[in-house]
Amino acid sequence: MADAALPVIVLSDPDPIRRHETAELVQSWYRTSFRVLQVGGPAETVRALKALADRKVPVAAVLADEAPEPGGAHPGVRWLPLARRSDDASAAGEHPAEHLRVALDDSLCTWNADSRGDLPTAEVRGSRFSPAAYAVRDFLGRSGVIFRWLPEEDARDAPVTVRLGDGTELTDPSISELAERLGLIRPAGQDHYDVAVIGGGPGGLSAAVYAAAEGMSVVVIEDDAPGGQAGSTSRIENYLGFPVGLTGGDLAQRALQQARRARVEWQPTRVASRVAPTGTGDHSVEFVKAGTEEASSVTAAAVVVATGVDWNRLTAPGVDRLLNSGVYYGSCLSDAPSTAGEDVYMVGAGNSAGQAALYFARYARSVTLLVRGTDLGASMSSYLVQRIERTPGLRVLLGTEVAECLGGDTLTGLRLRERDGGERTVGAHCLYVLIGGRPSTEWLGGALKLDERGYVLTGSGGAGPEALPMETSVPGVFAVGDVRSGSVKRVGAAVGEGAAVAQSLVEYRRRHPDRFRDARAACGF
Repeated sequence: MADAALPVIVLSDPDPIRRHETAELVQSWYRTSFRVLQVGGPAETVRALKALADRKVPVAAVLADEAPEPGGAHPGVRWLPLARRSDDASAAGEHPAEHLRVALDDSLCTWNADSRGDLPTAEVRGSRFSPAAYAVRDFLGRSGVIFRWLPEEDARDAPVTVRLGDGTELTDPSISELAERLGLIRPAGQDHYDVAVIGGGPGGLSAAVYAAAEGMSVVVIEDDAPGGQAGSTSRIENYLGFPVGLTGGDLAQRALQQARRARVEWQPTRVASRVAPTGTGDHSVEFVKAGTEEASSVTAAAVVVATGVDWNRLTAPGVDRLLNSGVYYGSCLSDAPSTAGEDVYMVGAGNSAGQAALYFARYARSVTLLVRGTDLGASMSSYLVQRIERTPGLRVLLGTEVAECLGGDTLTGLRLRERDGGERTVGAHCLYVLIGGRPSTEWLGGALKLDERGYVLTGSGGAGPEALPMETSVPGVFAVGDVRSGSVKRVGAAVGEGAAVAQSLVEYRRRHPDRFRDARAACGF
């Protein structure tokens, strides 16, 4: 949809610098669904609303310090007050308008329903501590879907209901059903591709875009939502070209939009289960729909494995029993407002843990970061350590680990163990675990050579001295990003490897032109 045809969010602020920064933030949230129109103050707001009404352009919301005059153009427009910079937000390095997201999501869901819009929106009801409700919210948030969360005081195994923007109501849907009903996935356009990319994180999407730019037909098979682990981080501040940083979700949605523009086929909620040579030089990639046993497969001349890493698991008693009922791996950003007035605990000492702690500290009564080591700066960037130190309500407990998670159906407390062996019990309703990473390679079932830690070997360590850069032990199968042995575990590095592997794919095509059926495939660039 062209920008001119998108519904408008009017942003009114007389301060041009602050207005521009806020507009960039809001536009990043709703990149493909709404257009942000900047105006300078109340008088300009009135003129802009009248002009939009004359052109019959829908206005979804107005962000301003003062409500528009009643009875004017677009009389039913929804108004939300702008935030102003606070000392706490400044200390945490966050934009003062960040708190608008929840209220704006809620308002836009209502606007979409009232105006019979066709945007993918959802209303989710269920117990806050329901594992199924958490999985739905996490998937919707990382997929860029605007949704309203209405927690109910039900048992954690009570049904989860999802009401879509068109009025359809689903009960306990799988994420694959949600993806299909929301239009996030389309049927595969063919059964053979030049390149099949397994994994839709930064490395996989980068490989897909660059391969498509070289005239190859590409499909991306992703088991969940775009972005991988990076897609759930609240802030990436050292990514080149974004001076004020961006969220992991924004980066993922930008990359996905770019891939679709390059005519890459996107297949989310498809869990890869096997990759193997076909005997004709091609490769078969088998996968199942997430949450079902429905299996399918595609073939490709070349395969890029970009499945990244999963969070390391805690082994303390009670963790598995309370998973997604108070104990979570990673951090679902849409959960942060629900922690208002509560004491939140997090485990981790890397940048992802630091960013999550800062984000939740804006909502929770307190956030405690549990670090097993004795020096937070040993594994976390200096700017994050400094920001954590000056953030009210955020504390770090060094030399501390979780000994046990307590509670019946939901988490009620933690037993903490210190390095000297001392233990104490604290009350807690939420524990977020963001520690280390283990390669997502179990699904390969020995098809590729791995190093001693389970990462995929490539180059001379894979197929030998004749291997192309990033080629694995199976000719025509490549690996990029965090899953690859020896890679730098950074978002920028994964993107770079995705770009670099495209040259290996071009060389592989030159050596085996008969295997690439779409050498002149059209690219959307």
